Order: sequence, then structure tokens, then C-alpha cells
Amino acid sequence: MYNDPEMQEIFEAFVVESTELLENLSQDLMLIEDNPEDEELLNRIFRAFHTIKGTSSFMGFDKIATLTHSAEDILNKLRKFELKVNQEIIDVLLEVYDFLTLMVERVKKGEDISDVDYTNTLKKIDILKSGGSLQGTVEPAEEKITEGASGAVSSSEEKSSSKVEEVLSIAGEIVSKPGDFSPEEYELINAAFAEVNKSLMAEAGAKVDAEVLFKTSTQKEETADVLVSVDKRETSEIEQHEDKTVGKPLTETKVAQTESAKTREVAKQSVASSAETIRIDVTRVENLMNLSGELVLGRNRLEQITRNLLSGDVTKETLKELEETTSQIDFITSEIQASVMRMRMIPIGKLFQKAPRIVRDLAKQFNKKIQLIMEGEETEIDKGIIDELSDPLVHMLRNACDHGIESPEERIRLGKPEVGTVYLGAEQEGNNIVIRISDDGKGMDPEKIKAKAIERGLITPEEATQMTTKEAYQLIFQPGFSTAQIISNVSGRGVGMDVVRTNILKLKGMIDIESEVGVGTTFIIKLPLTLAIIQGLLVRVHSEIYAIPLASVLEVVDCDVSKVSTINKREVIKIRSDILPLIRLSRILNVNGQNESLDDKYVVVVGIGEFRVGLVVDELLGQQEIVIKSLGEFLGHIDGIAGVTILGDGSV
Repeated sequence: MYNDPEMQEIFEAFVVESTELLENLSQDLMLIEDNPEDEELLNRIFRAFHTIKGTSSFMGFDKIATLTHSAEDILNKLRKFELKVNQEIIDVLLEVYDFLTLMVERVKKGEDISDVDYTNTLKKIDILKSGGSLQGTVEPAEEKITEGASGAVSSSEEKSSSKVEEVLSIAGEIVSKPGDFSPEEYELINAAFAEVNKSLMAEAGAKVDAEVLFKTSTQKEETADVLVSVDKRETSEIEQHEDKTVGKPLTETKVAQTESAKTREVAKQSVASSAETIRIDVTRVENLMNLSGELVLGRNRLEQITRNLLSGDVTKETLKELEETTSQIDFITSEIQASVMRMRMIPIGKLFQKAPRIVRDLAKQFNKKIQLIMEGEETEIDKGIIDELSDPLVHMLRNACDHGIESPEERIRLGKPEVGTVYLGAEQEGNNIVIRISDDGKGMDPEKIKAKAIERGLITPEEATQMTTKEAYQLIFQPGFSTAQIISNVSGRGVGMDVVRTNILKLKGMIDIESEVGVGTTFIIKLPLTLAIIQGLLVRVHSEIYAIPLASVLEVVDCDVSKVSTINKREVIKIRSDILPLIRLSRILNVNGQNESLDDKYVVVVGIGEFRVGLVVDELLGQQEIVIKSLGEFLGHIDGIAGVTILGDGSV
């Protein structure tokens, strides 16, 4: 559909703008529920729907435009004070938001959206617009968006089936006539397809649009081929399928493909660029331009010094000028690096904005009263980290609402406020960001955790008796561990917290737990601000050089052989009052060397959460800022290696 670059650019702008509007819309819908009299907020929500309607209509995405238009109707009545904001209205607007999010995401991926069926949502909007209530009026059945339109064509619906066959047959005869279509023929074809849609296709969540045929076929014979091919489909073939799919066989013809295929092709080509788009403050761009100008001046000065040196002008003044210029370029390069990294930083509020909706839905599902408190939304973090942190954050919020917060009745019995509190906050500490997710619920009982771990065979009773409270909490991150008495569709299947920790570790972060029975639980996530450039401690293991993330390094000590012993066939070292596992990097990384003695070695103590371990290295080479490069598909699976970097001398 869009053969020129300008239209492709418009499409990408539509995807980016719609995505941003929907992100803000989610948060605004939560706010308007608590502030129903806020006219400015209500107008902002209306404008968001109105903008999406206008741009989607212009782009030809009528499915999106129709739904947003219906949402506008109910919002318009709210703005005119003909209706009042209530839970039912918010629920329906959130349904609209969910469908819009799904359709925009599909459009972004170049996928078809014709099978998205929001009929029940439109019915709910019509009822609410007239001032009615949904209780006992609209069935609460969930509207599931499937990848193919499906409907019910049972053996008892022979009448409808025969009607479809008859109408399609008539349509086939009409369009098989030579020459241009007459107005009468046009109307008859439209009427025929309207009857098809009315009698059967509406139940399937799809329809055959005669107008598409006229828009996409310049020759009548082409249209005839399409309709006759549809006509020849035997109705019995439709009825044979167990799920009785109707919409898909009819729509997967030239009718649907002609106009939408090109759109999807363009979308697929541009999805990568639109998916990676972020908004950048113009002042940051201007700062980068100024720095690049300074770098050009430094380069020109360096070129002049080079010419002077090559001509034999090796004086103290020239060497001093070279030193000053090198220092200046080093400073500018560092500033450019910092500027580029700041351009990748986005407020963590982009991630947090999902939280109000999640907490609201879960509170409603479990008949609990929960308030969400958020702080530090303006804290900035690398976009790549935010993308990877979404799922772990959602799961921990679900755990807090599902397992943490008690029912209102139980909270009253315990002397707690009826409304439970879930806290979500972020703050920057040095080169790290700390995220806290806490609740004032049941808390975690370390003894129950140990008992469950023993029951599942994760630890022995002897190991349990030696465990500290902190170590017991870490057991919930073991694969398959769950203390939920009843498995819910939210959490409790024992497949969540281990994945949460795995994802956090992939981000070079750590997760810790603080809890008290009857008071509540806090999860503390510590992450680097960025993954691309880190401060590393360079160490030598035999003849090879490795970098250990400085954020994980707690201390470095000389390896005292007298304090090294073996427990359960594993080496440990005593550092002050702590007994730490001792890991020889040469063995883990398969680095061959002659000297396996621990004499004259160093132990780098690194920590992940509450766990500490000592890494044996041969030599400490110092601290350096390093740029991490991926190992690629073939080498990316090597345990213990996150990537590679190039040092100042050119070595890898």
C-alpha cells in the first residue's frame, strides 16, 4: 500500500505515537477512577482516544477507528456530565485499551487484525451510554482474541448454511456478467454480502466485505473469480471442522489479501525500526552536537601536531601541546560517551505504569482491597534493562497481591487496616539503580520455607538446621519451589521466582529479600544503570586476562593457604568469621597452566544477593572502564562469560 518512503515514515510515526498514547492512557484510566471530577484528566483521556481514532482511520485501520469512536461516545457523555465515572465504565474502557494495545501491536508486527472480535465490548458501551448497568445484562464471559476467526456452525444450523450457499451463488452469477457494474448490481452484491454477514459471519467475528472487491479489482472478471471461488466452497466442508471455523476460510481469499497484504509487508519491513524508537530530549541532542564539534577541533589540532613532528619539530613545546591535546580529546571522548549513554536512559516510570492496572485487576479478582504507592518514577535507567525487567516486575507484583496481602476480613481480625499496601519504588545509588517491591501482608516464615524445601527434596533436614533466615528466603528462587496451598492462575505454580532471579542475573543484577512474619515482605533488586559500559576489575588467570564487574566485587584479599580447607569435596576459605566457597577460575574457564598452587594468589570476593564466593586469580591488573561486546550466537552460551572487550593495547 505504501510504496514511497514518505508513507512508510507516516506508518512508523503512527505506530510510535499510538504506542505512546496507549502507555499514558493506561495510567490516566487508573487516575480518573480515583479522581472522577478531574476535568483536565478526562479531556486528556478523550484526546488520546480521539487522536488514535483519527490517525488509524487515515491509515486505513478501520477496526481500530471503530473501537476508539465507541470509546469517544461514552467519554463525551462523561465530559458533558450526562454520566458519572464508575467502576463499570472504567472496566469497559480498560477492555477497549486492551483491544487497542493488541491491535496496535499486531499492526506493528505486520499482522492482520480483521479477526479481533470486540463485539461484546461494543454492546457494553451501548448499555452504559444509555445510563444502564451491566449487572445481569451482559454475560461476563471473557473476550478472547484468537489468531483465527472462529464461530459456531452446528448441524442444527442447516438453514443458515443453506442461506450462505444461496447468497454466494447469487453473487457469483451477478459478477460473472461482462461489462461494468451497474448501480443495481452494486447494491445487490452489497445486499447479498450483508445477508451473509448478518446470518452467519457476525458469529464468527469476521465478515466478507463486497466493497473491498470494488476497491481492489479493476476488472469485473477478477471480482467474478473471487466470488465464484467462494461460491464453490461447499458448506458441508465448513461444518466438518471441530471448531467450525467460518471467518478464516472465507477471508483468506483474494478479497482480504488484496488490500491488506501490502500494508502488512510494509509493516514487517518497518517493525524493527519502530520497535527500537525512543524519544530523546532535544537538549541532549544539542549537547552531543556541541561535543562532536569540540572533538573535530581536537582532531584538527592533533593533525597539525602530527605534521610538525613528522617534519622534525620535536621540541618540548610540541610535545607539551601533544599532551594537552591528547588530554582534551580524552575528556571530550568521555563526555561523548556519557552523553550517548544518557540518550539511552529513560524514566523507569515507563515500566512502573503497568503496575496500577495489575494491582487493580488482581485486587478485584481476589476480592481484596489494595492501594499501590509508587516512588522514584523519574529515576532513569537504560532502555535495554527496562525491556528485560518487565516480566520479573509483573510477577513480583502478582505475588505480593496474591500471596502477600491478606483478605479484608483477615486484616481486620489481625488489627491491620482493611486496605493493604503494595509499594513500588526506585532510586539511584552510585552506578546502580535499586528497585523495591514490598507489601504489608503476611510476610514469609523461614521455617515453613525450609519445610517445603525438604518436602520437595531441595535440601536435607541437616542443611535446613544450619541455614540462616536470609538463606532460607533464597530457597524460593529454586526451580519448582512454591508455598502456595492453592495453585491459582496468577502465581503458585512454582515456575515464577526462579525465572525472576534468572532474568535479574542476566542483567548483571542481584535480588535480595527482607521479610517479617505478619508484617510484610520486601524484594530488593539492584541493577547497573547500563549494560553496555561497565567498570571492571582486570585480573590475570595464567596467561589470559578477564574483567570482573566492579559492582559485584566486595573485596580482594591475599590467598592465605592456611585458611583454605575442604568441606564435602569442595574448597572453602575462611575470611574473618565467614566461610566462603572457593572457585578457581582456571578450572571453571578451562585455562591451562603449570602452577596450580594457591601460593601468591589473590581471592576476589564477589556477591550476588546474600551469597558470597571467592574467585582465585593470579594477578590484579587494575580497574578499567570497558565496553562489552556480544560473543554472538555460537559462543554466547559459554558459562561465566558475558562478552568480550578490547583493551587499550588492542588485545581482546
